[in-house]
Formats: sequence, structure tokens, C-alpha cells
Amino acid sequence: MINIFGRKFIDDIFALGVLIKSFFGFFEVFAGIFLATTGRIVTNNMIIALTQQEVAEDPKDIFVNYVIKISNNIFSSVHIFAIVYLIFHGLVNVFLAVSLLKGKLWAYPVAIVLFLPFLIYQVYRCFSAQSWWLIFLSIFDALVILIIYLEYKRKLISEAVSVK
Repeated sequence: MINIFGRKFIDDIFALGVLIKSFFGFFEVFAGIFLATTGRIVTNNMIIALTQQEVAEDPKDIFVNYVIKISNNIFSSVHIFAIVYLIFHGLVNVFLAVSLLKGKLWAYPVAIVLFLPFLIYQVYRCFSAQSWWLIFLSIFDALVILIIYLEYKRKLISEAVSVK
């Protein structure tokens, strides 16, 4: 029987998960910079421009109306929080992803310790905002944390064996 959860499979999933986290990290940094430089009016105009065609086709489209509602309800403090959160979270993701891919042993526990509060916050937001997107993102982040833990455990064992 073929063991699909062998070392190579876990290594590949680890690398893929970390690469996705770094991609999201770059996206978050750029989104944070975009929010910081455009201001609320430009952001609202962009949302309107992006959703105009959908609203014209189906004025009752739930997703589009939800996006418009969110964009209209953003207050200055929420806007600033979003900027800081996106940039900080994105930089943490990119920095740790690069360190993990380089195999830096210290990065594994640091990644777990830093990703966990973000995961807890996302889960909290899932319940308060009732967002399917956040649920998906939280499940993905939980799996990445689990894979990081498994990879860290494997590295510790392999280092202990190589020292003997």
C-alpha cells in the first residue's frame, strides 16, 4: 500500500502552504498600502466601478450588495485598523514564509506563536461577521499551522538523530 502521507508528501504540502501564505502576505501588504494611499473616497469609487456592471444586471445580487454595504460602512478607525492589520500581518507572513522555506529552525515555533493570535482573531471575526470567506481562511491557516508543527517536529527528530 502506498503511504500518501509520507515525508515527501508532507514536505510538498508544507512548501505549498508556506508559498500560499507568502503570496497572501504580499497581497496583504499591497492591499494595506493601497488602502493607506487611496483614502475612503477612492476606495468607495473603486468598489462602485467594480460592482456597477453586476448591479446593473442583478440589483438584488447578495454578494455585490454586501461588498457595497461594507465599503459604505467603513469608518476611519476601522480603515486605519485595516491598514495596520494588513501591512503587519502581510509582513509577518512574508518574513516567516521566507525563513521557513530557508529551513531556519527558529522560524517554526515563532511562526506558530505569531500565526495563532491571527487565527484566533479570524475565528472570532467568523462568528461576529458570519463570513464564509473567513471560515475558509481560518481552516487554511489552521492547517498551515498544523503542517508547520509537523515539519518542525520532523526537523527536530532528524537533527537529534544526526547528532548521535
